[in-house]
Amino acid sequence: SQTGRNAAASRRMGWFMAVILALVLGAAATLAWFNINMAETALKRDVERHLQLTAQEKANELSLWFNSLQSQTTRLISADLFRLFASEVNELGSDIGPLLKASGEGASGGGDDTSQLASQLPLMRNLLQEFVSYSGFLSGRLTNADGQTYLSTEVTPPSLSLEQKQAVRDTIQKGVIGILPVRKASSGLVMDMVVPIFAPQYVENRSDQAVATLMLSVMVTSRLGETIESAKAGSSFGETRVFQIVDGTLQDLLPLSAEIRPVPAWKLEDASVLPFEIREGIVSHEKVYSLGVKVPELPWIVVEDVAVDNALKPFWGKRNEILIWAVISVVVVLLALLAVWWWLVGRSARSVNAELLHLYQVSSQQKQLLDGINSAVADGIVLTDRGGMVQYANQAFACMVGRSDEELVGMDCAAIFGYDTALRLYKQLDVAMQTEKPFMFHDVLWLQSKKYHYEVTCSPYRNESGVVTGVVSVFRDITQLVEAQERNQRMIRQTIAALMQAIEAVDPYLGGQSSYMAALGTSLVREMGLGEEDESTVRTAASLSQIGKMQLPRDLLTKPGAFTPEERHMMERHVEYARETLKSINFELPVLEAISQMNEFLDGTGYPEKLHGDQIGVHGRILAVANTFCALVRPRAYRNAKSVEAALGILESESAKYDPQVVRALRDFLKTPAGEKFLRSLAEQDA
Repeated sequence: SQTGRNAAASRRMGWFMAVILALVLGAAATLAWFNINMAETALKRDVERHLQLTAQEKANELSLWFNSLQSQTTRLISADLFRLFASEVNELGSDIGPLLKASGEGASGGGDDTSQLASQLPLMRNLLQEFVSYSGFLSGRLTNADGQTYLSTEVTPPSLSLEQKQAVRDTIQKGVIGILPVRKASSGLVMDMVVPIFAPQYVENRSDQAVATLMLSVMVTSRLGETIESAKAGSSFGETRVFQIVDGTLQDLLPLSAEIRPVPAWKLEDASVLPFEIREGIVSHEKVYSLGVKVPELPWIVVEDVAVDNALKPFWGKRNEILIWAVISVVVVLLALLAVWWWLVGRSARSVNAELLHLYQVSSQQKQLLDGINSAVADGIVLTDRGGMVQYANQAFACMVGRSDEELVGMDCAAIFGYDTALRLYKQLDVAMQTEKPFMFHDVLWLQSKKYHYEVTCSPYRNESGVVTGVVSVFRDITQLVEAQERNQRMIRQTIAALMQAIEAVDPYLGGQSSYMAALGTSLVREMGLGEEDESTVRTAASLSQIGKMQLPRDLLTKPGAFTPEERHMMERHVEYARETLKSINFELPVLEAISQMNEFLDGTGYPEKLHGDQIGVHGRILAVANTFCALVRPRAYRNAKSVEAALGILESESAKYDPQVVRALRDFLKTPAGEKFLRSLAEQDA
């Protein structure tokens, strides 16, 4: 009986051990399957995130490139010269043969409208050619609503294709830029842009419909090549391709071979979406993970793909590691189960619980401290990742943009600030990530229908490994400071204007002299490529240059004849009077120096200090030329006004006195539309 009881106990123990073994094996198998599944899912998610970030970055690069083309084109077609010319050609209707014929016969501005327009064609062609060359386009042409070319950068422009003519008609009707599919040319891959041109506002019987189009061709081979090659240089993970969408189908743009290859096996969703999934490879026909991101404003999709086998290589090793550890775990558990399992589990559980409790308390204290600091900070703070997505925002930033801090997480800059503002911010964020150094800039933001000035500080954010994963931006509202500075500037300008009126009231022939000299001087500064501080210096010095003459006798200022030596010496003292009057004013610019030197000549014959050559600053040289020119072309009490050419001739002949570089800049400026407008204003004032 005892033997039976022992056998029964042994059987019960055997069944118990069998149950324990089954449970251990089942738990090990379940955990192994779960971990393998999680590892595969996490890897796929990482692959998708990597492809998404890379594709989005390249799409943003292409979008910025296209926006720069649009900006350059907009500056050209916004010029009234082009808009008026296109409007006048539009008045000719669809028969532009007489215009082209008159141009071929060398029309020089005859009596009829066609001859006048034909005489403008060379100038317009030169302007268009300069724009095309400067902006990096291959060619450009102006067409009417019927697709007829009447101005082109090419000597013999090819006829428009049916697709190009349809694009011209659509652009005329809709009034928006048309983008044609990339085509293969002898020089590579070329994209055509069709830009609408509208009549100026002041044209009679103006229509809201475009009067002409500007068709520009741009080489995209190098741009696409840089996008694809930069992706390869940055990472060996996957390949980058650029597809274009044509009638709902995809075409692979190959910049290296300058080919366009159809991709019939890949289908779009909603005409522009290429989600992450497994597809058949384009070249090798092997299975690939692929994802596409639409390029804003372009019928292009940036596609990132990677072979499934290559992407899952880390998973195979992880799977084998999980299986090995599962087997080891089963063995260890079985060996330790009867001896120390409960003791180890109890002790480990108590230790882990105590540690977790301590970590929870520490993290809670840190969170409360951080929340308290962020609540007290008046500046807006936001953390964005490399894709421009908000990962964290404090309450001040949330109030600034009119949203809650929870709502902001996961939003991008375009959704928060608008597309145009987001483009500017993305550029600054890219600088912070590329240089990996903090920097500061000022920007104007429209928030909740109000204009604000912000001082923004961008600092790169690094993870535990020291890798830059985002940017921390601090927004400080400086609107009141900027507005106060603007009010001070307005007060200064008003004060200077009042002084100008008082100065010019002394001598009727000085009327407008200071303002004209200031306008011409600042134009010469820009023509010579100098900076904003130089422009402010010349403008202020010119406006106050005649202040010393207020202390001279009026009969001396209005004397019709030549001065005696004593009178000339007295007249030259106006510089000394000006310095005495203005010496207590802190202009923070070399204004007094410019006023003192504007009457000096390079050969040392000027006054008051007889300076030579490089002793005279650039501001004094500019003002000397501007003052002399404005004085020559306007009448004085002792002589009549001289012609523009005569005045230029005097300045050029006096190269020993006047800086030849400034005189050349003056002649170049007077040839521009702004220079012609300046001369008209002089003539109208003295009429």
